[in-house]
Amino acid sequence: MIEKKIIEKITKEVGKQFPEFKGVKPEVNEKKIPPQKEVYKKLSLEVSRETRTVFNFRFVKKVRMADNVRMNKILIVTTDKLGQIIKISQSK
Repeated sequence: MIEKKIIEKITKEVGKQFPEFKGVKPEVNEKKIPPQKEVYKKLSLEVSRETRTVFNFRFVKKVRMADNVRMNKILIVTTDKLGQIIKISQSK
């Protein structure tokens, strides 16, 4: 599992970049990604023997729309095991 200080770092960074998610606690999921042999073969590279571990931080906040309907706004941050952000995706 990922260290608590990394979770705090990512939560703080999300609060800076997306103020509407400030103070929202994420749900953290770990995912193991095996080497993709076909990709390495196409690129004529030696196949990596390591399985990559990434973490998905899922931030969910309920928002009220213009027509008074409440919806979930979702922000997913993917990081490596050191806490480096790989990807950020957000619902509309």
